[in-house]
Amino acid sequence: MSPATIEDELEMNRTAYEENRTRIRQAGCGHYAAIAAGKLIALVATFEDAVQAIQSLDPPPAHYAVFPADEEPAFEIIDDFGGEVH
Repeated sequence: MSPATIEDELEMNRTAYEENRTRIRQAGCGHYAAIAAGKLIALVATFEDAVQAIQSLDPPPAHYAVFPADEEPAFEIIDDFGGEVH
């Protein structure tokens, strides 16, 4: 993916979080949110389920965020040094 695509998706995901912040926060402790493609993809009970929701997307997103519902997400580009950018 080109850096522009990642940056574009990051901004779309940041906007999706702002639009869904109240809903996500109401889920509270013990839940996880998954945001990708500018949408709230999942609000689920486990981190693994949130990651699975992201992994099931086709095409795979250039940027996504999976985070505890009671915390602020980190919207930065993180390179895992394994060839993927999240």
